Amino acid sequence: MTDKRTLWNFALQELGAERLSDTGDPVKAARELTAVHDQVVAECIAAGSWNFAMETVKIDADTGVTPTFGFTEVFAKPSDWVRTIGVSLDEYFAYPLTQYYDDDTFWSADSTPIYVRYVSNDTGLGLDLSRWPAQFTRFVALELADRVCMALTQNASLKEQVGERREKARKRALNTDGMNSAQPVFPPPGSWTVARWGAGAGRRDRGSRGNLTG
Repeated sequence: MTDKRTLWNFALQELGAERLSDTGDPVKAARELTAVHDQVVAECIAAGSWNFAMETVKIDADTGVTPTFGFTEVFAKPSDWVRTIGVSLDEYFAYPLTQYYDDDTFWSADSTPIYVRYVSNDTGLGLDLSRWPAQFTRFVALELADRVCMALTQNASLKEQVGERREKARKRALNTDGMNSAQPVFPPPGSWTVARWGAGAGRRDRGSRGNLTG
């Protein structure tokens, strides 16, 4: 199981540096890793559609917002949102919603409620190191090593090597995560299929499940 100290020591191992006994050790390596840790983790989580960080929610339109044009409904994004994976008219994601607007802080659509699957940086999901698969852990460790390499080693050649290993680890983590997807990705329905459903198909409520973890 990965924790911050283990992660940092993986990074230092890539640099041939001395391991830490604690993340608060009064040494340069700990200070440099502290300075970049949060940003590196945030960027790595945002780099893919990671299954371990996936959340699925039902969201009702914000009744306090009335758009003056375009889509008629506005939905506030959860504070732990990182990137949108899919939006649907139903909780089973059988009827994908393809006509919507995705802004930094909200979604807009013509239907309510909507069901959204997204990458989360919640402490119980994306930021929970104990949930990280081995390949993702290695990707983050190499990204950390790349960020602190020059400060700790002043070795440009080593930094280049670490960067190459980091890129391979990133691709391997993405590929492995993609193969481990729990559910298939369904393509948007064609116009003929939608016509058979009828104008209101896909908007019927199959029962609220509240907040679901995908």
